[in-house]
Amino acid sequence: MKTILLSAAVLLSVPRAEAQRMAASDSSQLNQAVRAARQRYQAAAPTARLVNGVAYANNRPSYVTGRPFFLSSDPQPGVLDYDGQHVAGVALLYEQVLDQVLLYGPAQAAPIQLVRQQVQGFELAGHRFVRLPADSAGVLAEGFYDLVVDGPARLLVKRGKKLEAATGGYGLKGEYEEVTRFFVQRRAHFYEISTPRQALAVLADQKGEMQAYARGNRFDSKEAALVALVRQYNALATP
Repeated sequence: MKTILLSAAVLLSVPRAEAQRMAASDSSQLNQAVRAARQRYQAAAPTARLVNGVAYANNRPSYVTGRPFFLSSDPQPGVLDYDGQHVAGVALLYEQVLDQVLLYGPAQAAPIQLVRQQVQGFELAGHRFVRLPADSAGVLAEGFYDLVVDGPARLLVKRGKKLEAATGGYGLKGEYEEVTRFFVQRRAHFYEISTPRQALAVLADQKGEMQAYARGNRFDSKEAALVALVRQYNALATP
């Protein structure tokens, strides 16, 4: 009883203003702790909700050189549109042989292969990939396409890989070979193209201006030429 009375006396001896300051300080610290906990939860929750695929098994034979992944075998920070969520800053890999998106969670040593049908698109190393269904004409297969140019005409690039194996002097050898295909989309129609001449044929409603532009410019690669042509067409087609 004496201890309780002593504590009460001490508290009563504290000036009212000081007591209010102490209470406000305690309340502020509590609010800060609550905010920090909420931020940690919000940062972790989207990734936790994303991890609903299956474990990825890299079954690459030992004699195969190269990598089945886009640009790097190391996970890269990316942006993911998955199952109605838009999440930035997640660690991704794009497996080009299987055409699958792999996700590293915060506590995972191995990647998870996300459910393909729930991936609407993703961004990786400055490239924006979108998942498209197969078209009715049979030109486009379902899968992920690099949307290189957007607008009235879209340029889409299918960046795949395939495993090439052969018998060498010391047994089997193999490597991953790039398979790159180009498509132009106008309205609901897709056209596969492999040369600038074919691109000009698809974009024929601006034929004169497009041919003049093509003759007056040089390009470093086929992809650079196709990008430039589709961008020029969109500039001409936009009022």
